[in-house]
Amino acid sequence: MKSKLFIALLIVLPVVMSCHSTKTQKEFVFDKAKVLDSMQFQKLNDLYIRHEKLTTNELALLTTNSFAPVNTIEEYAHERFNTLGLGKKDIDNGILIVFSPEMRQVRIATGYGTERVLTDSIAKRIIDSVMIPQFRRVNYFEGLWDGSLAITRFLEKPENTIK
Repeated sequence: MKSKLFIALLIVLPVVMSCHSTKTQKEFVFDKAKVLDSMQFQKLNDLYIRHEKLTTNELALLTTNSFAPVNTIEEYAHERFNTLGLGKKDIDNGILIVFSPEMRQVRIATGYGTERVLTDSIAKRIIDSVMIPQFRRVNYFEGLWDGSLAITRFLEKPENTIK
């Protein structure tokens, strides 16, 4: 009887353990428009993970070809921001970059805590001066990378800590 139980445990335990993955790395890049190769995807995701570990801010990127079921990038960014649950509770320190190469639009959406530091005017400046010049040259990764670096460097300054 004990040997049957032991054999059953040997069979069942690996199956149960595989269901409880030890994968702790988060994914912060959602490339629905397929503009990134695997190395670019990983480089951006690693940047966002490092930034979260350093600041607790959650920065994510979503590329898309459509804003459906809504009509504007603002509505889409707001809806996806909430669906993804970005930012820590009670701090609201989330940031979402939404980029649509097909619609030729980009938006930086922020949580309520983040918007006090990374204001709409600062986000617009990053988009206009850092990201769009690269996008115009069809350098999508470079625009997303440079914009992401500008955001993380800005938010990692001690005076820009989100509380």
